[in-house]
Amino acid sequence: MKLETQISANSGRPLVQSIASGDMTAKGSEPFIYGGYLEVWFRCLKLSKQYIHNCRTGLFGSQGAANTFKLFGCLEHCTLREWWHERGCENFGRSMATFKVRLVVAQRKKASCRITLDADDATPPDLVGDEVSFLVQQMRLLQGQSGMLSSAPKAWSIYKSRITPEAIKLHLDVLEAHDTIKHSAPRTKLWRIGEQMRLNPKAMTRSGDTPNEQTAKHITMGQTVSEMVRKGQGLVENACEGVFPRY
Repeated sequence: MKLETQISANSGRPLVQSIASGDMTAKGSEPFIYGGYLEVWFRCLKLSKQYIHNCRTGLFGSQGAANTFKLFGCLEHCTLREWWHERGCENFGRSMATFKVRLVVAQRKKASCRITLDADDATPPDLVGDEVSFLVQQMRLLQGQSGMLSSAPKAWSIYKSRITPEAIKLHLDVLEAHDTIKHSAPRTKLWRIGEQMRLNPKAMTRSGDTPNEQTAKHITMGQTVSEMVRKGQGLVENACEGVFPRY
């Protein structure tokens, strides 16, 4: 989600000032896109067969998918760096360092929500309109399509997302490993993938384990891998629809 990307990439006044002055370039801002939500959203779309199909055919099954394409464009044959220089900086650059979203509170008696923002003293006034406008769009998306606001607790913070970029990266690593191994060696057991990636330390077998203990650990590790693959697939599918991050 664009909003969450700017939170992750917040680097202080120098970036804010470069955005405000219009001097920010793709080259100068590129270091700030790594390690945050934008990078893993990009990766989700690269892994999405549906998104690739959408790009190839120009046909979109939902407005969310069409909006996602408008933001990212075709990603099939480009790296994150190439995309940032060609398209990403233009669409996302102005929203990288303005606001921190502290709290989103769904209103009980009306279909609305209250948004609390933290803005740096150096935040240029001319950036406020664009940022708030995009924030409202995201709130409508969450409420209308994914239902996250309506089903969440009364006070739901998207500043401290429940799904971190690091967690998303791990789930995508597991998904990629699973798909690669299942293609090249379809008989491979899930627990072997989990042990290789050390996904569940408690389910790692040891030399002194009895046969029953080994079997129990293999089952547990297999379940761990299966659940992470399922969540990784959910991240990829939802990212294609513009709902991100969501398992």
